[in-house]
Amino acid sequence: MGRCVPRAETSEDDVVITVTVLVATRERESLLPGCLASLLRQTLVDRTEILIIHGPGGRDLEAVRAVQPCPTIRCIPAPRPGLYVAWNIGIGEARGRYLATLNSDDRLRADALAVMADALDAHPDVCLVYGDSLVTERADETFEHNSSNGRRLSWPEYSHRALLARCIVGPHPMWRREVHARAGLFDETFESAGDYEFWLRLAERERMLHLPEPLGLYHENPDGLSRVSPERAMRERVRIVQRYLHRYHDIARARGWHPSRTRSC
Repeated sequence: MGRCVPRAETSEDDVVITVTVLVATRERESLLPGCLASLLRQTLVDRTEILIIHGPGGRDLEAVRAVQPCPTIRCIPAPRPGLYVAWNIGIGEARGRYLATLNSDDRLRADALAVMADALDAHPDVCLVYGDSLVTERADETFEHNSSNGRRLSWPEYSHRALLARCIVGPHPMWRREVHARAGLFDETFESAGDYEFWLRLAERERMLHLPEPLGLYHENPDGLSRVSPERAMRERVRIVQRYLHRYHDIARARGWHPSRTRSC
């Protein structure tokens, strides 16, 4: 699977954890070994903890038990389904000063966690960093060997306006755990757009940074959360626009359009 690094003979409190990676299994147990192999090959693995948040019972739990002996990994049950439920549980358990998430069908470049952690170290005024991703339609490939043929999600440089237009953070960001004390947790009433809503919430007071290099492999899954129900995805997008409507008004005014002068039909 990968390199499982033994924990040093010190108490758990003495272990310096830089990054906590949250992995919500979501009944994708067949992809979990490849996902964990990607994380255990990280150059920062000796300062990384991996939290697998799994649902009650089912085949996910069997897959989780198979990797439990690795000291780098902790397995945490979730009392109810939901991606953002799982992430919030993981945030409460995390020891790293930085947080990252990884879908079970995505993979990371071997130095991705180190590159993003170094960027946050170098930019104390930045709350979150995000890189580009290679794109594949095949599940369970690796960053080093995949069928992307150079196809890439190339995100723009960060600006609040660009983030309002669409979610530019990408699938593999890293952010400071401390921001949750100020901005709260992910909104669990969302099913697929809760991360976008949280990034917008962060952007109200924090700055982000784009790293213009591919750091991960994104699986374009036709059964992904946002693709299974386009109608639900649209409803969640509308909720987000309504929640941050004041910011869209700010942009409109900057362009010379004044909503208060617009006549209703």
